[in-house]
Amino acid sequence: MDDVTSDSETDSTEKIDAHALIATLYSDQRKTKSEEGKGTKSKQDYALLVNDLEKQFVKKKMKNYEKAITVEAKHKRQTQQEMNELQRDMKYQVNEEKADTESKIAMKKDAIQSSDESIQLYEDEQKSLQEKLQKLNEKQQDLAMK
Repeated sequence: MDDVTSDSETDSTEKIDAHALIATLYSDQRKTKSEEGKGTKSKQDYALLVNDLEKQFVKKKMKNYEKAITVEAKHKRQTQQEMNELQRDMKYQVNEEKADTESKIAMKKDAIQSSDESIQLYEDEQKSLQEKLQKLNEKQQDLAMK
């Protein structure tokens, strides 16, 4: 390993291909400890492991989208309440104040619409992830049957 790394340090302009850094480890089996059941796994076992990791990743993303939807819905409700309060207060304002309040209400409506669009986007992503999770479950069943 030292020879490969020292060569790359001396000539920094030369890019080393990722496959060029392959290392071979040798050990004396008499001195190396081994555990029972820790042997080489089959290709199917590795495929199942990768499938499980992908499923965990998808589930984590789905939870994150759920949290984002909750936060966005809370923000939408708060903005809606502020807009309703502005509309109630507008009844007791003069013309100059009404114009200012109407512009604030318009901004609140835009914020609500933006929240709706974000929620819809998150829900669409969540549906896509749900489909991916179903496909990963099908793949796991297919791999388990082999």
